[in-house]
Amino acid sequence: MILLTGASGVIGSELAPLLPQDQLILARHRVRPEASARQISIDIRAPRLGLSEADYRTLSSTVQTIVHCAAITDMSGQTPELSATNIAGVQHVVDLARAAGARLHFVSTAYCSETYGPAYPVASDYVASKRAAEALVRGSGLDWTIIRPSIIAGHSETGAIASYQGFHLFIATILKGRLPILPLTGETPCDFVPVDWVAETIADIVRDPEWTRTYWLTAGSAALTIDQMMTDGDPFAAKMGRDLSAVELLSPHHVEADVLPKLPPRLQERLRILVDLSKVMARRAPFPSDLTRANSAALSSALLANLDYWAENPGGPGTAAKA
Repeated sequence: MILLTGASGVIGSELAPLLPQDQLILARHRVRPEASARQISIDIRAPRLGLSEADYRTLSSTVQTIVHCAAITDMSGQTPELSATNIAGVQHVVDLARAAGARLHFVSTAYCSETYGPAYPVASDYVASKRAAEALVRGSGLDWTIIRPSIIAGHSETGAIASYQGFHLFIATILKGRLPILPLTGETPCDFVPVDWVAETIADIVRDPEWTRTYWLTAGSAALTIDQMMTDGDPFAAKMGRDLSAVELLSPHHVEADVLPKLPPRLQERLRILVDLSKVMARRAPFPSDLTRANSAALSSALLANLDYWAENPGGPGTAAKA
């Protein structure tokens, strides 16, 4: 049996239908996934995943493979339970895998890489939590894979996604005209990947894994630059009455040093979030990539699909705009 954690999350909800339903257990916490597969309620923050001793023994005697997607993905690192979920939670999943004699696929993030480090100095609790979690997996003695997606965007054809991510925060900031400044330079690559590409590739890895391998689910050298994204999005923005040429592109360091101190507190707070995200996003070298389908044309098409979906659902997924 395959245990999938984070089954109602952005990646998990896309991945669950691609795994064999008769061999799948969906681990849920707060939200019940809509799926035919068996489900179990757990809390990865708690020892034994919050289960009774009897239920824990039953689960550990059943599971052969764990796909661990559950995580807090707030790049600002301001979520109170970040460490309990992203570090202690991984240790508890590793403990289950050991008890079960199971193999573990851990979904991490490309942005925890130090080899392909940030172009600007950044201290991110989120990134640190993922680095610590990867160390736990590598030192576990289990058969494992580590899967490193970059920024998750919506579906490549429909733009649909379970919940909006940092990617969509940038879209909303620019297209709603909330701020006239974007804390990224035009030549900065924005490494995003559609969620369906990520889910399909993880399903392939589960079917035929290479153990102790780190998989990079990224755009890599094909990543669109901010300038390319602005060019692709310009006709869409024009329909909304937004002139993208009026958006000033500045480095995060410049914004932090020269722009933020001059703004009123409310705008400071809003721009600070973008600066922190931008520092994590901006890399000094492209990521490697195991996604053969990643190319600039496919990414541009996915970007437009995401813009359309966002325009139809400005309040979040499932909240279509009124005619």
